[in-house]
Amino acid sequence: ANDYIKKPFNRAEVLARIETQLRLKTLWTSEVDHARSAKLLNKMLPPHIMSQLKAGSNMIAESHEEVTILFSDIVSFTTLAATHSTAEIIIMLNQMFTLFDALVDKHGVYKVQTIGDAYMVAAGHDDISRNKH
Repeated sequence: ANDYIKKPFNRAEVLARIETQLRLKTLWTSEVDHARSAKLLNKMLPPHIMSQLKAGSNMIAESHEEVTILFSDIVSFTTLAATHSTAEIIIMLNQMFTLFDALVDKHGVYKVQTIGDAYMVAAGHDDISRNKH
């Protein structure tokens, strides 16, 4: 405990200490929520965009002469999913996306998102991948 009161209790002091603890809890909860949001944004957005957001930029619009977008989708995935168990599909997708993730890291491109059987990456939009696509 980070707070204690000696007897006899003073009602005003007890109420003030309770209010302080409630404010501390609210502040702590807010910090935890902020950390979760920041972690999620760091997973979703490229580092240079995160830097601009942290610097207070409200409008982030960029132009690029050359950008490569790769969108991968499994042909006949619905049929495949209907004829295999859920566990088999999850194992297959996990293996495939693990290989894709290794290639993303190897080539310094940015993984935009993974939804179901779809995998999307971008290159050429930042200094890391500008000359590698």
